[in-house]
Amino acid sequence: MKKKSRKERIKRKIREEIQKAYKHKRLIVGIITVLLLVAIYLFKDSSSITLRYSTFIGILLASYITDHLFDIRLKIKHYVFIIIIGVITIMMSSFYFVYPTYDKIQHFIIPIPLCSIMFFMVNKLKLAIKWKLTFTVLSVIAFLGIFEILEFVLDSFFNWKLQGVYLRDITGLDKFNLILDPLSDTIIDLSFGIFGSSLYAIYSWIKYRKQIRLSSKDI
Repeated sequence: MKKKSRKERIKRKIREEIQKAYKHKRLIVGIITVLLLVAIYLFKDSSSITLRYSTFIGILLASYITDHLFDIRLKIKHYVFIIIIGVITIMMSSFYFVYPTYDKIQHFIIPIPLCSIMFFMVNKLKLAIKWKLTFTVLSVIAFLGIFEILEFVLDSFFNWKLQGVYLRDITGLDKFNLILDPLSDTIIDLSFGIFGSSLYAIYSWIKYRKQIRLSSKDI
């Protein structure tokens, strides 16, 4: 009976810690959502700001709902990664038409935090570290491929100029000059994404091997 009651206390404590963690996540998502909704209200006459902020809110809510429904138990740092990705890709999307290299830097950097989030989930599987890292990289690359397909679909229907690299013409805000065709842009974006994902895998593998050597020395 004592062992059983002890196990129940441990399980109850774990549940309380999980609920506490989700409470903190809800607080973060809730505060950011309220701030963005206020911003949407203040700039309600700007359709582009409304669209960007609404998309950002949707990503935050979808991340939290997925985390909670599937009991992934993402850490606060992963939510910070999601917020950073949202800011870089959505909130600062106007930079795409001002600094052509911004898009390429983004496609190199973003896969790194994405790999961190994916590896956190994959790491729970009973696999060798090399297969965990391989699955992580392939999953992120697949996500990048789906994202490029989504850009193609949106461009086909709304002509948002998501594919290809455009530079805003100095003669008018609504004029754009194509400096890189959509196909080349897609291939380069995926190449940078693969490079960034592979860099994360190499770093994680070196870190893992270093930990193994240190632990073997301690023994």
